[in-house]
Amino acid sequence: MQLFRALAACSLFVGAFAQQSLVQLIQGNPNLTEFESLLKAFPNIYNNLSSASEITIFAPGNAAFAQLNYTVLAPAFDSYNIDFQRELIRYHVAVGVHPSGSFSGGSFSFLPTLLTNQSTTNVTGGQVLSVVEQAGNNFVAVSGLGTRATITELDMTFNNGVLHIVDTFLIPPLDLTASSPSFNLTSAPAAFIAAPSILTDYVNVAEDLTIFAPNNDALQSIASSFASMTVQDFTALVEYHIVPSNTTVYYSANLPNGAVAQNGSVFNTTTLTTLQGGNLTITFVANSLFVNQARVIQQDLLLSNGVLHIIDSVLDPNATGVAANPQDPGPVQVVPGSSIPGNKLPFTTDLPTSTSILFSLVTPTPTMTANGSSETGDGSAATSTVAGPLSTSKGWGERVEVGTGGTGIVLGALIWVLGFI
Repeated sequence: MQLFRALAACSLFVGAFAQQSLVQLIQGNPNLTEFESLLKAFPNIYNNLSSASEITIFAPGNAAFAQLNYTVLAPAFDSYNIDFQRELIRYHVAVGVHPSGSFSGGSFSFLPTLLTNQSTTNVTGGQVLSVVEQAGNNFVAVSGLGTRATITELDMTFNNGVLHIVDTFLIPPLDLTASSPSFNLTSAPAAFIAAPSILTDYVNVAEDLTIFAPNNDALQSIASSFASMTVQDFTALVEYHIVPSNTTVYYSANLPNGAVAQNGSVFNTTTLTTLQGGNLTITFVANSLFVNQARVIQQDLLLSNGVLHIIDSVLDPNATGVAANPQDPGPVQVVPGSSIPGNKLPFTTDLPTSTSILFSLVTPTPTMTANGSSETGDGSAATSTVAGPLSTSKGWGERVEVGTGGTGIVLGALIWVLGFI
């Protein structure tokens, strides 16, 4: 009888804990005081999250707020950009309940979030973040610009979902042009700019794109060939690296597999149709992912309108008989050509050289309501004493001066891609 009573009491305790509200959970965790202050600045969002069903919140802990001045998000808080902050909160909320057990196995999980505004993202079902379990039972959330946030506290349940605490803010993904500097990729986006302007616009805004971009070395090694290409040939070459879709972004986890025997090995392959009209053969073999002959050397880099995979050689729509060769450790070039003198990267003169227009967008002026408060756009008013940088004791009020180099591109584009111009 005593054992039964003990088990019953334990069951009641567990049930009561699982049924705590989101507000109770946040207020009861001393590591979420800054996150609570941010949510209180947006009462409609806070109330909606409290009543929503089946959500997962990746909540920045106090440590994330303490280092905010050193991230690309600093100007948005320093300038009281409440529109930006509202969308940022939504990017930290994933659809569905995702406890840590669902991230086990070492494979990336791609979770749609509540960031769905088309001025912010062009991914069907909402912009995603990815989560993976790494060695030592460590869990990492990956967001835009390759930002990695370690999950420091796991599996805190409340009555309509689960909350994980992360040690840094997640960054909403940017478009290809703005993201590329963070991935040490300059020639490929410049090639898109060098192509007809309609294609440049397309890769940055079209819905649900999968882009396979050659790294700088790949393009530099065949740079001499571009001088003899017609506009039509060059455009076809660029389009052959883009896979369009109206419904599917081909993250590595989304590539369907079919077993094909070749030379005594089992290859997992699939075929994707490109913007150029030709097909790409995606192969997974020897623990490596290939696109035709090109090895994927960096995968699943999130973009505002899809995903970017970096490959080690240029794809050629006119090449025949090309296939993955896991025995060859080096890049396999199928486009004839050689490097140009001085190892100069091709197309980089087509990159924008001035960021003054983008940089001026980092600190837009909020729209003021009749009562003098800032309008959030979701029907709630957020005063600067809560949402702004002076609301905490963490020293947010110190302005971070940012130059007009690559960081300026990222900062300005980050505000632009969230639709605040």
